[in-house]
Amino acid sequence: MAETHVISALVAKRAALAGQMLDLDKQKAALRVQLGHIDHTLAIFGYGDPPRDIKPKLPKVYRFKRRELPRLMGDAKRELGEVTNKAVALYVMVAKGWDADDADLVRKVTDSVKSAKNWQSRSAHR
Repeated sequence: MAETHVISALVAKRAALAGQMLDLDKQKAALRVQLGHIDHTLAIFGYGDPPRDIKPKLPKVYRFKRRELPRLMGDAKRELGEVTNKAVALYVMVAKGWDADDADLVRKVTDSVKSAKNWQSRSAHR
């Protein structure tokens, strides 16, 4: 009782994902080559520490547009009243259509709410 259309779709999906992995492996190899060139250039210019000790810099992730978080926080305050940072974060996540079951994302949004509240309180006291 094989469902050939299901099997065909899964085979195609697996092939596509395997292709993406191969492409990522190629990109990773190219980045390693570039890092090697930079490491050698650092040595030529007298950099004494091991280059692997240089901390990687992750790209900045912007979850909100300009002034979007304070606006959503104001909406949450009007609708919920004074509540915890986590409750405001969950409200914001629901408003943006994000997965509120993702604990890591909830923590990051809660931290953003906390930072925004601190920024607002510092701005109000100036």
